[in-house]
Amino acid sequence: MKIYADAAFYEDKYLLGRKPVISAGFDYYARSVSQIMNNLTFGRIDKLEDLTDDIRMCCCEMAEHCFINEKERKAAGGKTSEKNGTYSVTYSEKILSKYDIDPEDTMRIMNKWLSETGLLYRGV
Repeated sequence: MKIYADAAFYEDKYLLGRKPVISAGFDYYARSVSQIMNNLTFGRIDKLEDLTDDIRMCCCEMAEHCFINEKERKAAGGKTSEKNGTYSVTYSEKILSKYDIDPEDTMRIMNKWLSETGLLYRGV
């Protein structure tokens, strides 16, 4: 399995001078989202000889999103809401592994970068 973006691409081409969201461990998140991307494109990305910048950009954005979600889940401790008057706490029923991201967010990001490539075609 290929990793679609590396830390050098993330820092040099994706960030364009912005402060990095993922300061260390980018390859860990990139590997995780590369697997998700390959699954959602029916294995088409791994069959490509050369990866396009759109594929790499998609991987970088999804890796950032995955990192942010993990950070928020750790900070919240699984809480989805908390109320003060007559104290109430709601915990998430959906337990995600530490590198899963919301399916809606995944498709939004993939459509943003890959909609014109034919990689998302489900075809009939």
